[in-house]
This record gives sequence, C-alpha cells and structure tokens, in this order.
Amino acid sequence: MNLHFLMPLAALLQAPDDAIRDEIARLQRNFQGLIWGFVAAWVILLLYTSMIVVRERKIRREMERLKNMVEDAEKKS
Repeated sequence: MNLHFLMPLAALLQAPDDAIRDEIARLQRNFQGLIWGFVAAWVILLLYTSMIVVRERKIRREMERLKNMVEDAEKKS
C-alpha cells in the first residue's frame, strides 16, 4: 500500500513548532482567499441580477408605452 500522501503530515508531526505555525498561517491565508473569492462572486452575481431587473423594467415600460401609442392610433383611425 502506497502512503506517500501521508509524508507531509508525518513531516509536520516531526517538525519544530515554527514549521507548524507557518503551515497554519499558510492555510489561513488560503482560506481567507477562498472566502474573499466567494464574496466577490456573490457581489458580481447580485450586481448582474440587479442590472437585468432594471433592464427588464425599462423594457416593460417601453412596451406599455408602445402599446398605448398603437391603441391611440387605432382609436384615431
């Protein structure tokens, strides 16, 4: 059975305290980067969704205005 994937763990267990602290700090930085990535993704998604909603409302108002114009033109004819 090949247990090469356990080598870093074994090295950490035998390493001095500084190496363990360095590894913990690296993992925390990676986790913070992951969290900021998720925050950025959600902000982009919310901005995009808001932009689509605003455009949809604008198009609905324009369609209503055009509908009213057509109805007025038919009444005059």
